[in-house]
Amino acid sequence: MGVFTSTQTKSASFGNRHCKSSANGGKPDNAVGFISEGSPFKTRFVEELDPELAAMGVTAEEWAGVQTTLRESYGVIIKKGFKKAITTLNESLFIPKGCFAVYAEYGKGQQAVTIYTKEVWDSLPE
Repeated sequence: MGVFTSTQTKSASFGNRHCKSSANGGKPDNAVGFISEGSPFKTRFVEELDPELAAMGVTAEEWAGVQTTLRESYGVIIKKGFKKAITTLNESLFIPKGCFAVYAEYGKGQQAVTIYTKEVWDSLPE
């Protein structure tokens, strides 16, 4: 797993992963949602609710809660709180709707969350 390629495996833990572009992030073609920290000089986690994720049953109000949760848990150096927030969102929102959210990273450690359907997540290699 090099730092110049974006990987999609269940065990990806180094380098850029779960993003369309390893340099610029973005929602992978096989995902239903993506939200990122974005610019360090603006409000973080501002992506709108993706229509594919809305089709899975996520409401605008729930998405606003996702944005707030991620903003509150965001840490530049220590990412444990952010990753814990993703686990909590999976348990309370995404898994019941047939989705699975994972920690994503692009560029030089920019944090994001990619959301897959359970079917796509289960099909990804270890």
